[in-house]
Amino acid sequence: MESPTVLVLIIVVLTVVGAGAMAVAGSAAERHRSRALAAWARRRGWRYDRERPELVDRFDGVPFLERRSNARARHVLCAERRGRRVMVYEYGYTAPHPQHRNRTVAHVYTVAVAALPESVPLLQVEAAGASPAPPPRPVDAHPWVSDQDEFDERFRVATGGDAFAGTVLGEGTRAWLLSRQGPVPFRFAGQYLLSWEQGRLDAERIQERADAVIDLLERIPSGVWEGTQGSLG
Repeated sequence: MESPTVLVLIIVVLTVVGAGAMAVAGSAAERHRSRALAAWARRRGWRYDRERPELVDRFDGVPFLERRSNARARHVLCAERRGRRVMVYEYGYTAPHPQHRNRTVAHVYTVAVAALPESVPLLQVEAAGASPAPPPRPVDAHPWVSDQDEFDERFRVATGGDAFAGTVLGEGTRAWLLSRQGPVPFRFAGQYLLSWEQGRLDAERIQERADAVIDLLERIPSGVWEGTQGSLG
């Protein structure tokens, strides 16, 4: 019969070997995914970068962390589409499990970004009741209502500029968002329009995500913009 010490050592060795095998398998799967996305980008005229660390803290507000973290910006795809500079990428990080001290939870989002011709006031639109507890309202922003009951019941809006919010969320755009065609949630901030959704980046939806933010931009009256086309850098 094996001694308890030997049995413990065997369990430890098997655990380490198993963890190593899982890490290798995960790394191989990630390399395969990267190659597939790079091939997708080449076929469609997009630029692909496996990882761009500078994007981790490029943007503020949800879903981005505002403190030092293990967050990563991976599988970054950029293109000029319908005359707009757009970028779609995967943003993810791990955080302590809320109920289990020794476990972590992975948070992964697909982010779509479009450059704006000029800097604009902050405007954020989310589905009302999208989370059990509403996230903190963006700094220097206040609630905005359209006085259209159906829209105000369905969406939570915060802005730093009422006039800009009223222009972007005109009657036609509100009807479009109510039809569930818009890229909710979304946020205008500075020289960018961002939209995000929970889940890994899916190659089959990259262009769909990019087109959604462009569709929103094209609904804004042209008189809002001055200057030249924005840049994602």
